[in-house]
Amino acid sequence: MQELDLPSRFTAALDAVPAGLRAGPIGLAVSGGSDSTALLHLAHRWAKARGAQLAVFTVDHHLRAGSAAEAEQVAAAARGLGLAHQTLHWADPAPRQSAARRARHALLASALRAAGGGLLLTGHTADDQAETFLMRARQGSGWYGLAGMRTLALSPVWPEGAGVWIARPLLDETRADLRRWLTGQGQGWADDPSNDNAAFERVRVRARLSRSGEMSQRVLRCQGGFARLRRLEDAALADWLARAVRVNTDGGLVAAFAGLRPERAARGLGVLVQCAGGHETPPRSSSLADLAGRILDPAGFRGATLGRVCLRPAGGHIVFSPDPGSPGAPTDPARLMARIDAFRTLFLNSAQELTGLTGKESFLQGLTPIFTPEPDFFARDLP
Repeated sequence: MQELDLPSRFTAALDAVPAGLRAGPIGLAVSGGSDSTALLHLAHRWAKARGAQLAVFTVDHHLRAGSAAEAEQVAAAARGLGLAHQTLHWADPAPRQSAARRARHALLASALRAAGGGLLLTGHTADDQAETFLMRARQGSGWYGLAGMRTLALSPVWPEGAGVWIARPLLDETRADLRRWLTGQGQGWADDPSNDNAAFERVRVRARLSRSGEMSQRVLRCQGGFARLRRLEDAALADWLARAVRVNTDGGLVAAFAGLRPERAARGLGVLVQCAGGHETPPRSSSLADLAGRILDPAGFRGATLGRVCLRPAGGHIVFSPDPGSPGAPTDPARLMARIDAFRTLFLNSAQELTGLTGKESFLQGLTPIFTPEPDFFARDLP
């Protein structure tokens, strides 16, 4: 069978996104680098063939000279394709990657919602996936986190990102392949000098991976195995959210944890505390594991507070109530249920990707140590 070319693979990846999420204008996050420039041109081809509407956004973080000129270059490229473009400005820049990421997603989500859209495409690649795996491994992430970025995810910010989804149709592509394709199309791109700043961990990890041709492939094989395990776990979580969780008309969140394994109970607990408390992320995994253990021992659980959410036992269930005045906590039952349903949709989408999996355990042999040739990888070059 002839291998699909890049535009065909992109089309297949984007067509796999549920049709309901592709309604309205689809947002593109384009910085001008090679990955997002490839995204711009591939998405334009896809949208032109389907009559879909695109909205291009560039975030100017105002953290270095030249960022405004790069944003204007993207705007010119978008206009040349007949696409709407908007430059978004970070009003209070701070030189921290975590702060920049949060601000970027908030600006993108707000602009997309204002345009009437709910799906944002980003140019994350297989290279980004490998880097994310190693960074999470260094931080002590468990297997669920080592499954890496999802091809379809919820916006990571709240409340700005309510109702916004992130799709990564280039996640299986390498940066080198994208650059070769752009060169073949006669398209250039901008190189962000911050990508060479070794003060950032991702830059150091990227440099280390670039010196080992096989390392990225081994990392991605391991990450792919964990991702398949996560899809199985997600299917169970989606089922649990449907069976055992409800929102009362007064806004109370009620859940039954009986029969769950401790790890799954902790994961479900994190989702519910995140939703009830109006948080962007769940509490720390160690706190969730400890509280889940107490909840699973109903005779010993008398109540607790986590993430400004009060939990109390009631008739074999746990009732979740946010502290009064907790910022971000939904006060409308429909809004709370919508967020829980969004997580269930996320987990179900992962479960649907299992269609091509021939056996639940068949891939476990691939989860062998990937650092065997260089066991001191984490000890070197990455202070």
